[in-house]
Amino acid sequence: ARDRPPAAGSRRARTAPPASGTGMSQWLLTEPAVDDLPELLALLQECGLPHGDVTADKLAEFLVCRAEGRLIATAGLEVCGDTVLLRSLAVLPGYRQRGLASRLLEALQQRTRARRQRQIFLLTTTAQEFFAARGFVRSARQLVPPGIADTAEFRQLCPASATCMHQQLDDQVLP
Repeated sequence: ARDRPPAAGSRRARTAPPASGTGMSQWLLTEPAVDDLPELLALLQECGLPHGDVTADKLAEFLVCRAEGRLIATAGLEVCGDTVLLRSLAVLPGYRQRGLASRLLEALQQRTRARRQRQIFLLTTTAQEFFAARGFVRSARQLVPPGIADTAEFRQLCPASATCMHQQLDDQVLP
């Protein structure tokens, strides 16, 4: 069972070390507070990702990372029954190639495993190779579970040309 989500406006910190050679001592992943929503939406817009359905009530499923007081990366889940949609994995260009996207993905995979959910779906127009290198495989968009197909991201926000991918998770839950 999932821990109770934090109260609105609170943050639950998770420390994730950066990839070697980044020059930063650690990446701190946190759940965003309600007042982070405008900055999170601006980050998604800057990275060219859909954000029209990201609202305050969805923030508990997101993680963010800051550097020098600025939001530099985010990713979120949308729970759809026994499966989840990975959405909004975004890292500002100046912070890419430092392991942030991988850290965010790993943290959300772990969250999914802890809930005993075993499948993660996503849509991407630019990061097929990134996700394939991390165990995701292409899927026929018309074969996704109904809960995934009913999300705004699948129905209207992502173009029909976006690549649909999924990952079947193992049962290993890390401490």
